[in-house]
Amino acid sequence: MSSPRSNSRRARWAVRGAILTGLVTTGVVLGASGCMERLFYYPTPGRTNPPPQLPATESVWFEASDGVRLHGWFIRAEGGQPSAPTILHVHGNAGNIESHVGFTEYLPPAGFNLFIFDYRGYGQSEGSARRRGPLIGDSHAALDTLLGRPDIDTSRIALYGQSLGGSIALNLLADRPEIRAAVIESAFASWREMAANTVGGDSPGPLSRMVAWLFINDAHRPLDAIRGVDVPVLILHGTADTLVPISHGRRLAQAGPHAELIELAGGEHNTLHMTHPEVETLTIEFFHKHLSGRVEHGITGDRRQASD
Repeated sequence: MSSPRSNSRRARWAVRGAILTGLVTTGVVLGASGCMERLFYYPTPGRTNPPPQLPATESVWFEASDGVRLHGWFIRAEGGQPSAPTILHVHGNAGNIESHVGFTEYLPPAGFNLFIFDYRGYGQSEGSARRRGPLIGDSHAALDTLLGRPDIDTSRIALYGQSLGGSIALNLLADRPEIRAAVIESAFASWREMAANTVGGDSPGPLSRMVAWLFINDAHRPLDAIRGVDVPVLILHGTADTLVPISHGRRLAQAGPHAELIELAGGEHNTLHMTHPEVETLTIEFFHKHLSGRVEHGITGDRRQASD
């Protein structure tokens, strides 16, 4: 005859088994339907108002490869020099271009054109957000839009990506030889590990990792992308970032053959520009250094020696 203690132990294991079965079933169903992909994003749709402090803002509409209509702002460098370098801003997760332009609004006064766009489902862009294909593809479409403009120097384009945008930007950077440099701020190294951190903190335990493994596809890992990047990458990351732990920035820097990491002591995720204003000076100096001359592209898109 079973004792009350053994019965209680079997009951606990039955509950745990039911929970695990539920997690597996939910993961399979949500993963197959793409729901988990959509839960990864927090877009704010609707009309976006250009920043009044940047009067030379042009509203730009363009199409992704699948025909989805996307929206962005092209902000001309102060002085309007046709030879000014151009920065493509791939923004972070929650909100839209109106809430993210503050991360780069200092660049046009510093002599850079700026193009910031909304992924599908964000701001005025149509569609719904998903990483596999669409969001990375939207970034390709934004770059193609820049390359098609006759009023910029297309040999002097760089990337700025923050948080989610930094992780997407690394995938774009690995594929496109037209980009000469990138500043990546507070980005994560792996989608699956980011999900595990969200559940279990900076050092997630086995259960957190299992949940992430079940629910999150890790295709297009930024950590894999940066290994194939052969242009300079400046990684900025706060040591007190509780959303994307500094360990992600360190892993990206170790994997990138041309990556440099600057750790900002006490810096958090979304407030680096307020608590550590030197990040703006570092970014400006980095872009000036690596966009100082023209690069002629051959038929294959290979980089050539920059002229002084």
